[in-house]
Amino acid sequence: MFVYPNLKQLNYKKLLCPSLLIVCGMSVSACNNIGPTTSFVQAQPVVAAPKVALVLGGGGAKGFAHVGVIKALEESGITPTLVVGTSVGSLVGSLYASGYTPRRLEQLALNTPDSELTDFVLSNQGFIEGIKLKNFINAKVGGRAIEDFPIRFAAIAAEKHTLKKAVFTTGDAGLAVQASCSVPNIFIAPRIPEKTGKKYIDGGVISLVPVDSARDLGADIVIAVDVTVPTSSKKNMTSNLLPAVTSLSSFWGLLENNLSSNTRYSTTSHRSLVSNERERADIVITPDVGHISSLDTNQRSALIMAGVQATTPQANGIKQLIKEKSSSKYATL
Repeated sequence: MFVYPNLKQLNYKKLLCPSLLIVCGMSVSACNNIGPTTSFVQAQPVVAAPKVALVLGGGGAKGFAHVGVIKALEESGITPTLVVGTSVGSLVGSLYASGYTPRRLEQLALNTPDSELTDFVLSNQGFIEGIKLKNFINAKVGGRAIEDFPIRFAAIAAEKHTLKKAVFTTGDAGLAVQASCSVPNIFIAPRIPEKTGKKYIDGGVISLVPVDSARDLGADIVIAVDVTVPTSSKKNMTSNLLPAVTSLSSFWGLLENNLSSNTRYSTTSHRSLVSNERERADIVITPDVGHISSLDTNQRSALIMAGVQATTPQANGIKQLIKEKSSSKYATL
């Protein structure tokens, strides 16, 4: 015989099951809520890499040593975030900052004839126009403006009439290098902007090794290269003379006489200012190039090697300095 269930018991069971589920759910929720309502992950500080500036000074033909310095730094895993150059330092520095590897820089230094850079002209302002130099740089950097270089770059020049320092960090790369290399009385001073702007001359007349400019641009560490220090016991007795007749066609030979041929800028006080600025660098590299010229490819190789030899012993010290600066400088997440 079929027995009908008690309707009251049936309804009670139906009500009881959902109630039990709710109670269990509340218990689980309560257990999950024991302790802090929000969990935090401790943020670790991120080490901020210091801004490392490579400062390449003027010095004409001796500037081939800059290529060796760059080569040695890169081989040691040191790549600057900023390159600042005066005169020949701006020439080498612009190419490096634009993306040239040390190998490509070396090939260019060894294989570029003076005729690609030298354009003689009859003028009472000088006898090198400088247009070939400007075009050479712009062609080698692919026509890019300074601000488009992968490494930040600055070329140092001086206003011709006031001798006020100019720091070019944007615009026409070739024009900036032309201005920075425009030795007074030898090169015709270019105008920036062209045709309508002020005239500019070689930055070496006011900042031969532009350490202060690198600091002004935010550098935490400054590696300065001075190729004008007579470190060798061998003396180049002709280094303070005007270019010989046989070297008047040498672009590098002309640059090498950037200050000595201009008594206005070669005073004792000027040399003192140059020395003081250089010493404000964290690291000073002085390749032994006082006795080397660059009239042939073999000498250029010797200059590059001198840059390598002066830099390699300092590489570990530079890396240690970068490490110390990094550990003392943090960026918050």
